[in-house]
Amino acid sequence: MSEIKVDKIGPMSGSTIQISGRVSFLDPLIGVTTAPINDIGVAGAQGFGVGIAPNSFIGFSPLAGTNDIASENYGNYQYTDGSIMCWIPAFWYKFGTGANGLAVNRVAVRPFNFYASVGAADADGYALPRAFYEGGIIKSGFFVDKFACSNNGGIASSIRFKSPLSTNSERNPISALTGAPANNYGGTLAAAKTRGNIFHAATIFQRHGVLSLLAKAHADASTSTAFNAWYQVGSNFPKGNNSNALSDANDTLLTFVNTGESGFPATALTGSGSVFAKTTHNGQGSGVADVNGNVWDVTPGFSSDGSSYFIAGISVRQNDFTSANAFGAPAGWTNVGSTFGYAGNFLGSPVQRFGNGANQVLEAASSGNLWLQASAGIARQLSVSSAGTSEFGQDFAFDGRPNMLSPVSGSS
Repeated sequence: MSEIKVDKIGPMSGSTIQISGRVSFLDPLIGVTTAPINDIGVAGAQGFGVGIAPNSFIGFSPLAGTNDIASENYGNYQYTDGSIMCWIPAFWYKFGTGANGLAVNRVAVRPFNFYASVGAADADGYALPRAFYEGGIIKSGFFVDKFACSNNGGIASSIRFKSPLSTNSERNPISALTGAPANNYGGTLAAAKTRGNIFHAATIFQRHGVLSLLAKAHADASTSTAFNAWYQVGSNFPKGNNSNALSDANDTLLTFVNTGESGFPATALTGSGSVFAKTTHNGQGSGVADVNGNVWDVTPGFSSDGSSYFIAGISVRQNDFTSANAFGAPAGWTNVGSTFGYAGNFLGSPVQRFGNGANQVLEAASSGNLWLQASAGIARQLSVSSAGTSEFGQDFAFDGRPNMLSPVSGSS
């Protein structure tokens, strides 16, 4: 007999039962717990950060365990080319200011079905990340590669234990893919399309505005390694190949497998961390791997023409980014001026690291340019410093503001 776990049961009429909140189904005969559909989960708990897609999508197939919250395949799907991708359900978040019900720099997350509208969430101090807007329409979620792309017979595919693609002509270049994309940042946008037109390079909104935000929420809620393998006092964030020695600077017991490519001794095979869950955004085997370290990812969505910054607002389709319309001063993007948070304030200065004492790092706005700034993971003007803080991994940001800016993320 199956057991149904619910948050709240309302008044009953005849044979009708009204249920609100999260619902999970446990079948003891097969030992599988099926989570709610399209639910981001509870920070600090099993299954947080990924979820079950609400619909069937052409070309995508569930794996054994996709619907099992206890499985390493939970929320994971396979595309026809062999790529493994994670479904990231839409969610609402609140960034703590110390005066909005959350301590400074704490992150709270709620499932998408918690609020009936953006307005209702806004009234409660919660925002929807920019990444879930596509052409002005709110989407229920998105698929993101579980592993860095490799060359799979001319296709940029997300497959484990492969050599990651790069724009270096001597190291597994993207120019070897179908259509010979140029070995430059713009070429990576074309490389992503070799899997099909529905795919695109993960944007700054998806990489920083969602995956990093989820990792921070998970860090804030975790108290042990039970459902968060990278949990560690003093370095409570995903680990990765970032020490130039096939290891992690904060966790030297974590090691990676060398690609074996001559001249690149510190580059690791995709998803090859010796404790895989330590390398994922949610600290579990179900998460997106290598979000910290290994190789740089080109993450479009923010740009500069040398004097002003531009950011892709909600009316812009992330899937339409190309080398011709995602750099410089793209048509239709929002001109946010000569400074944008920390950007533009440290030209010619040394690397700046996230965190500056007890200052609030990200904006807590739920709309407008400040919300876009937070959705791109761009820190507030006074919230970076030469030392940074351990809470944010002492991760750095550097802004030289060239006239064809495209952010890159990850690596060292």
